[in-house]
Amino acid sequence: MPIRNALWKVAEQPVPLVESTLVTERLLEDMILAAPKILSDEWMLIGRQESTGFGGRIDVMAIAPDGGLVLIELKRDRTPREVVAQAIDYASWVEKLEADEIAAIYSRFAPGRSLADDFRVYFHHDLDEESLNSIIRSLSWRHHSTTVPSA
Repeated sequence: MPIRNALWKVAEQPVPLVESTLVTERLLEDMILAAPKILSDEWMLIGRQESTGFGGRIDVMAIAPDGGLVLIELKRDRTPREVVAQAIDYASWVEKLEADEIAAIYSRFAPGRSLADDFRVYFHHDLDEESLNSIIRSLSWRHHSTTVPSA
């Protein structure tokens, strides 16, 4: 059974926020890129719509402070079995990536920027290429009803 949550505006008389329609996965993706802290303030975005080489595209990629990669998949009306299978496929592709390939993904996402330099600025420590990609996290964000709270 799904759990339903509501968001409320804090005030003397709390008011629930009105729901609005989330038209496409792309809109959610754009929102995440505009405000990455929607997902986590501990992840630095490094890629978007990255081709896996076998017909798939990872919606959004991020890196964690420990150098682990985070795969973020936005799904609409897909069964959990399909989502899990896709996450496994993508993780198997990502685990084979070398440091230079990850840097190339970032350079496509942020042309003219350096992954190592931006990582240092974002996390306040150097990117350890030994631990880079040693941990893979996968997050599937599935929206079924296509409604989200609106301000």
